[in-house]
Amino acid sequence: MIVCKKCGNQNPDGETFCASCHSFLEWSGEKVVEPPPPPPPPPPPVVESQPAFVERVKQAVGLDRPTLEPEAAPADRTDRAPASSATPVAGSAAPAASTWSPAPTSTASPPPAPVTSPPSQLPQAVQPQAVQPQSVIPAAERARQAPKHEAPAGPRYKPGDLICGQCGASNSPERHFCQRCGANLATAVVVKAPWWRKLFPVRTAPAAGTRSKGAPVERAWGAAAFRIVALGLIATVVLVYFVVPPLHDRVNGTVKSAYAAAHRHFAPSTSYVRPSDAKSSSQVPTHPARLAIDLIKETYWAANTATDKQPWIRLTFGGPVDLDGLLLTSGAGNDYASLARPKQVQLVFSDKSTAQLTLKDDPNPITYDITAHRVTWVEIHILSTYPSAQSPDVAINEVELFRIE
Repeated sequence: MIVCKKCGNQNPDGETFCASCHSFLEWSGEKVVEPPPPPPPPPPPVVESQPAFVERVKQAVGLDRPTLEPEAAPADRTDRAPASSATPVAGSAAPAASTWSPAPTSTASPPPAPVTSPPSQLPQAVQPQAVQPQSVIPAAERARQAPKHEAPAGPRYKPGDLICGQCGASNSPERHFCQRCGANLATAVVVKAPWWRKLFPVRTAPAAGTRSKGAPVERAWGAAAFRIVALGLIATVVLVYFVVPPLHDRVNGTVKSAYAAAHRHFAPSTSYVRPSDAKSSSQVPTHPARLAIDLIKETYWAANTATDKQPWIRLTFGGPVDLDGLLLTSGAGNDYASLARPKQVQLVFSDKSTAQLTLKDDPNPITYDITAHRVTWVEIHILSTYPSAQSPDVAINEVELFRIE
């Protein structure tokens, strides 16, 4: 029997193509040897009949023993007897008459002949009765699964290879039929080379007789020089990072800003950071600096720009905090246009890092992105303002700070 690996159909021996899927059995078939038929069951044992109770009693007391019959007289003796009586010899007549005499006859009926039993019916141990075996119902035939072919360990596909759509085997580009199942490779998928392989192509060994004598030495020196130059550049960058403080701060600030921007984009949840105190370089007596952090819209901090050209306000925290956002509301509360509003401001943090912002002239709260790590205070320096015709004073309604959780 030949089993097709594609559809599992069972074909008789000698077939070339599968009767179900018409596959070529030389490639997709597997020959299976059918097991021999089971031997016939043995015949049931013959149960010998047990003797009756009376017969067993006779056998026990010895009444049913077989009797020995007397031997029959030779035939020549009976034949010679009349001859001898007809011609008697002198001196031998009396003995002959006394020797032969007919057996006495009796008119009584002979006794019944004893019933003899064969030797096989002698007393023996009781044997158990044989049990006829029951027929077994055959189980339902299960569908046979097609054999699975596991790919060999190691790299399976190479750039440019053709992947068979039937069995998934890898084939060289010059093949037209799969080397495993024989399927047509006209619609096979071509393995593409990864993008980094274009930058670092695979080196192929030169053909025999084409390698120059100095090639191994030149390649070894080139690889060693490349490693030395790369290590030197890395060591120089690390040394400059630790020796030059401005570069150190700039790199740290860039990295922190990039991290905060990514965190703000993927994890936008924030929490409010409340300052513990507020001080300013100058203030109007009725509008001190602490009114800028009381979260009340009707109150605000105001400073006179006639005497203080660039006023500032410092917000102090109870401990080191991270800052990732600033929510600022400009103007004098409900009377927004009565005082000037800040335009260009500079933020100075306790770690001596700075950031400049251009504020919008809008009465609504505006959010600005900032980045600071482990700072204890921040100062907002007002560099320029949106002027007001009513007063030279500048006002900030509310300042709120946030950090990303």
